[in-house]
Amino acid sequence: PKYTTEAMRAKVQGTVMVEAVVLPDGTVGAVTIIRSLDPKFGLDEEALKAARQWRFRPGMRLGEPVAVRVIIALDFTIR
Repeated sequence: PKYTTEAMRAKVQGTVMVEAVVLPDGTVGAVTIIRSLDPKFGLDEEALKAARQWRFRPGMRLGEPVAVRVIIALDFTIR
């Protein structure tokens, strides 16, 4: 995920936890924040944007692709 300029100035670091649904085609459907890091400086929104761009191998059940709920940790670290 991208750092916002405001978060860099405030030196905000940590992890945003999101829950996402991986659809049968491997794309990401619904994404929600389950542990916020920073609603003020925009890092939560950047984590949501990043998670929506990911692609996965879909979950399988009885040989057929199915939707699967996953939890993703997105780390923000200033280097």
